Amino acid sequence: MLKKIFVVIISIVLLNCADASAFTCDFSEYTPTNALIRSAIMPGWGQGWNYQRTKGWIVFGVFAVSVFGAFYYLNKSEGDYERYKELGAIESSYYDDYEKDLNVSRIFGCVAVASWLFSIVDAYIVANKQSEDYGYKKFNFYAYGKDGFMLSYKTRFSV
Repeated sequence: MLKKIFVVIISIVLLNCADASAFTCDFSEYTPTNALIRSAIMPGWGQGWNYQRTKGWIVFGVFAVSVFGAFYYLNKSEGDYERYKELGAIESSYYDDYEKDLNVSRIFGCVAVASWLFSIVDAYIVANKQSEDYGYKKFNFYAYGKDGFMLSYKTRFSV
C-alpha cells in the first residue's frame, strides 16, 4: 500500500517538473500540488505553506511523536523477546511484555501513517480552496548591475 502511495507521489512530482527542454522543478508557485508535495516530504510543511502554521505544527508533532513511539516500543519489544529466548521458559512474563510492546508499536505506526496521509490530503484540499478564494499575483523586479542580478517578489492578494 505504501509503495503505491509513494509511486503516486513521485509521479505527481515528475509531472509537476516536466519540461521539454530541461528537468527543472519550481515549487515556489502557490498550487495545491506544491502543498501536497511539501506535506509528503514532511508532514505539516504543506499546512505551513497554506498559512495554517498552528495546524502544521500540530500535525508535525503528532507525526514525530508517533514515529518516535513506534521505534521506541519496537526496540523495547525486541529486547523483551531476546530475554524471553535467553530464559527459555515457556510461561515467562517477557513474552507477554513482548506482545504488549509490539502491539503498542503497531498502534503508534498506524497513527504515524494516518497523520502523514491526513497531512497530504488536507494540504491539497486547503490549497485548492484557498487558490480559488484568493487571486495569486506575482511581481518580478529585475535590476542588472555589473554582475547582474534578479529580485523576485511573490505575494497573494485577496480578490
